[in-house]
Amino acid sequence: MLVLLVVCRSFSLSAAPMVRVISIKDSRTVVVDDRGVAAEVTLAQVVIPPAEEEAAAAYLRKTLVNSWVMMERDERGAYLYRSPDALFVNGALATRAYAQSGAEMIFLGEVSPGPRVVEKKVAVVKRAAPVRRRRR
Repeated sequence: MLVLLVVCRSFSLSAAPMVRVISIKDSRTVVVDDRGVAAEVTLAQVVIPPAEEEAAAAYLRKTLVNSWVMMERDERGAYLYRSPDALFVNGALATRAYAQSGAEMIFLGEVSPGPRVVEKKVAVVKRAAPVRRRRR
């Protein structure tokens, strides 16, 4: 009976749901579309200093709005992983990714490299070495 209960319990567990991020409320709260219902989700184990909250919220808006995320919940809150690159959102906030200044790169397309030069390929034919017969 106990084995049957354990087996049934394991089948009832499901994978973490994929949800779409609708908006960002603040530096720790994300609004997601969970099967057609807007739900506020608080990020677990994320501590943002008050002076950096606006920068963290802007980072979340830039990286998450209209993105799909995998959400794992526990009693402390939710852990979010952005799809398809699996960015651990909680970890990015914990390492202060929002505070890193760097050049934002925008891909504008290929720069015109000029006319293409096609190199002619020269076929190299290797001749097999002649087989020497041994005299008996």
